[in-house]
Amino acid sequence: MTTRVLVCCDRVILGEGMRALLERHNLKVQVETTLRSSLTTAAESGPDVLIAVAPLVTMDNIDTMTELARLSKAILLAKPENTHRAFEALRVGVRAVLSVETSVEELVHVIKTITEVNAIIAPEEAREALMRYWRSNAPKNLRPELTPREKEVLILLTQGKTNTEMAGSLSVSCTTVRSHVHRVLRKLGAATRAQAVAIAYESGLMGTCGAYGASAR
Repeated sequence: MTTRVLVCCDRVILGEGMRALLERHNLKVQVETTLRSSLTTAAESGPDVLIAVAPLVTMDNIDTMTELARLSKAILLAKPENTHRAFEALRVGVRAVLSVETSVEELVHVIKTITEVNAIIAPEEAREALMRYWRSNAPKNLRPELTPREKEVLILLTQGKTNTEMAGSLSVSCTTVRSHVHRVLRKLGAATRAQAVAIAYESGLMGTCGAYGASAR
């Protein structure tokens, strides 16, 4: 089944270039150049993935991002200097924030990841900033107790890893990974992986997982 992608980009040449590159990876791509046409097309066609490209959509367009994220699994391509603000977009439902300098191969990988699993993907610089913030500000009584292995699984969830990729990183079976993921979601009171990641950041739990980050990458 072909994944349908809507690219929202006000720079025609860039938008058409993205279409040509993404279609080489068996993706069906449509390009819109205004916010109005992007919202209309997303509402009418229901694309599998929507890619919003700065400066048409930026971190300052919270209302627009919220609406686009409601209509499709949204990816925001932000200017490199703004990717540290990724959580602002993730909080309103955007599934992934990447730099506009991201390679086509990485973008395709993220598209496949968010269509296959209910994941949230944030830039490394945003994750580090959030961990520092929540270490000092989040109330500790909202942080559920996770085992060291469950913390490793949570780190991998924040990176948008599939069960297969997590199994490879942890040297365990996919069945074991599914069990770990299920326990992490249950302890966090989350219905989906994406919700688990959001809760982990908001509760400050990610700040306690830093020691496990290196082994999970």
